[in-house]
This record gives sequence, C-alpha cells and structure tokens, in this order.
Amino acid sequence: MPDVVSYRFQGLDGNGAKITGQVQAASRRDLLRQLADKGITVYSVEENLPAQRALFASRKVSQRELQLSIQEFITLLQSGVTLLLALSSLANSSHHPQVTKAFSSMEKSVSRGDSFSNALRASGLPLPEYFHQLAQAGEATGRLADSLGGGLQQMEYDAKVQSEVRAALVYPMVLLASGFGAVLIIFLWVVPRFGGLLKQHGENMPAMSKWVIGAGVWMQGHLPLVALVVVVLVVSVRIVFATQRVRVAIMEQLAHLPLLGPWLVEAEVGRWAGTMSVLLKGKVELTRALSLAWQAMKFRFLRSRMEQVSKDVRGGMSLSEALRSHRALNNTGYDLVAVGEASGELPRLLEALARLYETTGRDRMKRVLQLIEPVAIIVIGGIIGMIVTSIILAITSINDVHL
Repeated sequence: MPDVVSYRFQGLDGNGAKITGQVQAASRRDLLRQLADKGITVYSVEENLPAQRALFASRKVSQRELQLSIQEFITLLQSGVTLLLALSSLANSSHHPQVTKAFSSMEKSVSRGDSFSNALRASGLPLPEYFHQLAQAGEATGRLADSLGGGLQQMEYDAKVQSEVRAALVYPMVLLASGFGAVLIIFLWVVPRFGGLLKQHGENMPAMSKWVIGAGVWMQGHLPLVALVVVVLVVSVRIVFATQRVRVAIMEQLAHLPLLGPWLVEAEVGRWAGTMSVLLKGKVELTRALSLAWQAMKFRFLRSRMEQVSKDVRGGMSLSEALRSHRALNNTGYDLVAVGEASGELPRLLEALARLYETTGRDRMKRVLQLIEPVAIIVIGGIIGMIVTSIILAITSINDVHL
C-alpha cells in the first residue's frame, strides 16, 4: 500500500466559489482525481510535511540529488515517454521538494505552450549555464534527451573533479591539524612541568630553552584565552573555506605551486575540454561554446587565456592556432584539437583530451599525496624535536660546572 500523505489545497467549486481544505491521498495525482470527482477545480496544492521532512525540505538540494532527478527525467524521455508526462512524473515523485516544485512549475509552463528550455531556466534549479544552452540546442535539433544526457555527464565530471580536489586537500589538512594538536598538548601539559627550572636557573639557560618553557608556562596560565583563540581559528578556517570566492582565490594561489599547481591546472583545463565537447555534440555553435566554456572556469589566469582564444576564433583564427598562441594547452592538446578540426571530429577529440587530462591529473595527485605525508611528518617531527631539545638543553644547563 502506498503511503498516504496529507495535502492542503485551494480550488473552485462548481459555482466558482473559492474553497480550501485538507485531503489525504497517496499522491498529488490521486488528490486531483478525488477532488475532480467532487467537481472541484484545484489551482494550488501543498503537502503537509512532518517535522523530519520539513527539515529535509528546508535544506538546499544537493548536486547529487539534482543529478539523480535529471537522470530519471532523461531516462523517461529516452524510453519514449512524452515531455509533459515525464515532467508530471518528476513533479509527483519523492525527490527533494525543491526538485518536485521546479518540475511542477516546468510542467505548468510547458502545458501553457512555453518552451522547455525557457521553463527550465525559470524553474530556479541550480544548473550550470551550459546545461541551459544544451536544452535549447536539444529542442532545436529534436535531440533533447541526448543533449541533456551530455550536460548531465559533464556535471558528473565536474563534481568528480571537485571531489578529488577536496579529497586531496583534506589529507594534508588533517595531518597539519593533528600535528598542531600534538604540539599544543605538549605546550600545555608537558613543557609547563619544567617551569621551575626557568624560575631558578633561567639566567643559565639557552635562549631557545627560555622561549619554549616560557611559552608553555604562559599558555597553561592563560588556558581560557588559548582555548578561545583555537576556537576562533577553527571557526575562521571553516568560514573562509565555506566562501566560494575565497576557496577559488586559495586554489588559484595553489595552482602556482610546483607539484600541486600542474595537477590543478590540468584538472581545470580538462573540465574546459569536456564542456566544449558536450556543447559541440549538442550542436551549440563554436564561438558560443567557447564563450560558455571559458566563463565556467574558476582560475582567473586560465579564464583570461581562454577569453583571448575565444576572441581570436571569432576573428577568424582556427581553434588550434588560437590555443597554441595563448599557451592554453600542452603539445598533445594542440595536436588533438588540430586533428579534430581537420577531420571534423572535434567534439570526440576534445572528449579524449578531457579524459587524458583526467588520467594525468590523477597520476599527479597520487604523486603529490605520496610526498605530503613524509613532508608533514618531517615538519611536525622537527617542531617536536625542537621542543624536546630545548628541554634537554635546559636540564643540562643547570648542571654546567664553571672551572
């Protein structure tokens, strides 16, 4: 038996009078059927959400939930289901309320004669711009499901790259956090035990020993302040990394580092190549595809290069020549693009280029991660070694005998 849900509705009765109420039904379609049998024309329906579902509805829809709903929509279209029926199915599904509301609004717009691409743009779903362009191109060519499928494939690739970047950065952050915690514990509970030596024999101690023991004693004596500083630091880091603009700025600085930089740049250029491939397969015109692809890039220096490439192509230069003149790709990329232009298989070769960058980027990521652990251990071990050495020097300094 399907679950029964409580709905609030507004409608008009047989005399044209406004009527509101609450009805339990298995689905919106079942609700509309019940009310239609009573001669009520419904123009607004809202589901009465229980507390846990209300909390679910209050949060933003995740990219994964959005991708699953779009995949379901594309599957329905590929199975021969009409556009209106596919939209209605998603509108009455169990997906996130933001998704069902968006598909419901699209269903109403398309029923009134509006185009699907316009309805999709007005729905408010958090989709990249190239997805809207592909929807428009798919409508024009009669290949809507294929065009949307290409856009979904690129969205999944973008999410995969972002996930790999986050995973690569989480590991060093955990190492640094654990090392910082170990050093903090030593300063708070180990070093202060030697505070008596500083009071009694401080004049005979080396400067490094005085500084280390003095810092430990001070931190233990001001523990609430130290705790406040640590909390503020952790919260500040979370706020900083929660801001998209700040994250991009940090990533752009990391892109200039010797080992991490080439991987980040290749991942971004791979996203560009994949987006271009999807747009061209969707029959989006070349210069329009170039404009959309460079606007989706995150790094400013890469966006600047690709913007110049787009201008040169509009001026009559071939894509491979424009890319080479602005050093936007590597030699393999230039060759693949040139062959694609000559053979008429540019979308397919751009897709191959994106996968090539994905493979090389993953190999670079593995090498970077292999280096991060020993470097972090050396740095943390060096700091702890300095603390231990300072304490040993402090102990031995009080036993020095002056002849």
